[in-house]
Amino acid sequence: MSPINHRQLAIEANNSTWEILGKPYAELTPAEADEMTHRAYAAAYHWARATEATPANAARASWLLSRVWVVQSNGALSLWHARVCLAACESANLADFDLAYAYESLARAFACIGDQGEAAKYRNLARGVVINDEEDRKLFESDLASEPWFELT
Repeated sequence: MSPINHRQLAIEANNSTWEILGKPYAELTPAEADEMTHRAYAAAYHWARATEATPANAARASWLLSRVWVVQSNGALSLWHARVCLAACESANLADFDLAYAYESLARAFACIGDQGEAAKYRNLARGVVINDEEDRKLFESDLASEPWFELT
């Protein structure tokens, strides 16, 4: 398979994951949850093989996997992918948008497993990240306000 195909397939898999992930998480059927999970892993697989992929693509693929698992209330897998996301951000010195989302994914994963202290810590870190682009900031704030937060106050 050529590298350009990996990039195209990664984009397609990522975007198609959102067709399902964008639904209210409480309404996901088991079949939709499985399909969403397959698509998110496909996106990560193809980003890992695309020649033009950046560290941000790797971090975002891990973030997507963390979100897919958290909406299925699987905190352990969500936390694992959230940690991979943060490690990708740290190793590539990614800040701004990507770092905010890495912290957000950790916050949700910790909330999912019932660790309210760590969840609150990472949500506060996420809120504190400066996101320079106004549209990116609005998107992040909207996502941060969305569920699931597993009763984190």
